[in-house]
Amino acid sequence: MFQHILSLWGEFKAYNRFFSKDFAPCRQLVFFSESAIYYQTFEPFITELLKNPSIQFSYLTNDPKDPILTHHHERLHPFYFDLCLKSVMDRIDATCFVWTAPDLNSTQVRAFRKSKKVKSYVYLFHAFSSTHLQYNETAFDAYDAIFCVGPHHTEEIKKREQVYALPAKQLLPVGYPRIDVVYQKFQHYTPKFPNQTTVLVAPTWGPGNLMEQGIDALIDALKNTDYRVVVRPHPEFLKRCPDRAQQIKQKVQALPHFIWEDHLLTEDNVYEAAVCITDRSGIAFEYAFGTERPVIFIETPPKEFNPNWRALELEPIELQLRRSIGIPITLNAIPQLVPVLQDLINHADDWKQTLQSLRQRHVYHPNQSARAGADYILSQLQ
Repeated sequence: MFQHILSLWGEFKAYNRFFSKDFAPCRQLVFFSESAIYYQTFEPFITELLKNPSIQFSYLTNDPKDPILTHHHERLHPFYFDLCLKSVMDRIDATCFVWTAPDLNSTQVRAFRKSKKVKSYVYLFHAFSSTHLQYNETAFDAYDAIFCVGPHHTEEIKKREQVYALPAKQLLPVGYPRIDVVYQKFQHYTPKFPNQTTVLVAPTWGPGNLMEQGIDALIDALKNTDYRVVVRPHPEFLKRCPDRAQQIKQKVQALPHFIWEDHLLTEDNVYEAAVCITDRSGIAFEYAFGTERPVIFIETPPKEFNPNWRALELEPIELQLRRSIGIPITLNAIPQLVPVLQDLINHADDWKQTLQSLRQRHVYHPNQSARAGADYILSQLQ
């Protein structure tokens, strides 16, 4: 009870400071994050924006562990809100409000309503995937502007506006800084395990994912190899399925060359990995386009949160490119996976040119996306 009162008092003071008249210039541009994991989505844009000496802005987070709360910059103002968050969102009066949470104005449980005082709500994608399969049907309808990762997002959103007679949004060809960051860091990365071949296992979350089916067979297939195997569960899986996660963790930690990585504090194992094994996770594209190395896909059921996705008559990009950036393996074929894995490792260089070409074709502004997004934001503040 006492801790609750302290938290409420702290937020109340932050609330009054945030909405004070003197602080109005810092509310012109506001970023909002629901989780610490999304800081990596915002960070490249923030870094670019802070190169402009005249800009100052705020960053709101709903996660007390968000790295932004320890970020010290005189023109960047972080705030943590939880108990007061709904009131903040209702009252916000930003010129440009930037976030990466879909379902604005929807009936979803965690969805927020638009404030009439916000001039422009801007959506940033935190995944390469298409808009119409893995998201709720109306996930992006309420935004004023969307930073599109590639031509697939532009085409899909325009098609939805056409089919359902929706108001046109500003669709900005920005790109995906997450891929840029992986690519740039990988180019300068010095392997920490040069004498071992690392395999990264990084599934998604949701019904039928690899951690629910297939992970035991995969561990059994890899345990008698010399690979350094890193199992990296999705944060949502850890949150939603703690008992199952604990079972898998115990099995992994009992094996000498297996590593259980249940945090995202470092990306080293992304850069170490010779191959990434996943199911339907968006990490496949970050890894393939960032490191220019191939992916093994375990054929679990597609993540389908929009039952009407076929109405757009557009194949989702995550299905379209699945065989172009790697090799699909059925669940029943997992016991025979090692020869396929070793063949990919032996011929990794053969994939490089293909992945470079696909990145150029399907991602806007490779290695310049943060600059493209920052330029748009600055234009809205003038």
